[in-house]
Amino acid sequence: MVNTLALDIETSNYSHEIGGWGNTYLFEPTVVATWDGDNGTVYCNKMDIISKDLPQYVTIKKLHPRTLGKDLDAHVMGGGQIVGHNIKKFDLPILRDSLDCWAAGEIMHKSKTLIIDTSSLLRSIIGHPVPLSDVVHHTLGRDKLMNSHDAPFEWRKGQYGKVAKYCLDDAKLSYDLWRHGQTEGLVKARSRDTGAVTEYEVNW
Repeated sequence: MVNTLALDIETSNYSHEIGGWGNTYLFEPTVVATWDGDNGTVYCNKMDIISKDLPQYVTIKKLHPRTLGKDLDAHVMGGGQIVGHNIKKFDLPILRDSLDCWAAGEIMHKSKTLIIDTSSLLRSIIGHPVPLSDVVHHTLGRDKLMNSHDAPFEWRKGQYGKVAKYCLDDAKLSYDLWRHGQTEGLVKARSRDTGAVTEYEVNW
C-alpha cells in the first residue's frame, strides 16, 4: 500500500482580516501536523510550551520551511502521497506562499494522484462543500476537538498546546476518513439540499 501522510495546518489570523481566502501569502501559519496512521509530527515554534499537551509518541520540530520541506520532500520522493481536507485550496497554498515552503509548491505541481483532497472529492460527488466536522461525525462517529474558527482565537489567548493538539487531531481525522473511504468505499454526510444524512460512494 502507498505510504500516505495526512497534513493539517493552523493559522493565527482569519481570512476576513487579510482581504479574503485568495491572499494566501498573508496568512500566518502557527502549527503544522502530519500523521501516517502510526506516527505524528508537529511543527511549531512554541516547542517547549506545546510538548506537555502532546502524546509522547509525537515528534515535535521547529516550524521552518526548510525543516518541513525536507520532510515532505522525503515522503513524496519515497513514493508517498499527501491526504487532507481542503489541502489544495488552503493548507498547501498557505505553506507555499506564506511560509515559503518550496516543497508544498512542488507537491502541488506533481501528479494528481499524489494529493488526495477529501474536501474537493466530496464536493464533486455531493455538489456542495462538506465540512470535516460533518463527514467525520456521520462516518466515523467522532468529533473535532474544537471549531475550526476557534483555533486562531485560542492561539492569540496563548493556548498553544491546545491548538497544537487540535491540529494533530484534525490530521488524524483526515487520515481515518480517507482510510475508511478507501476500505469501505463510502462515507456519510448531511445533504445541504435535503437535510438528510446520506451515504456516498467514494473512490480515493
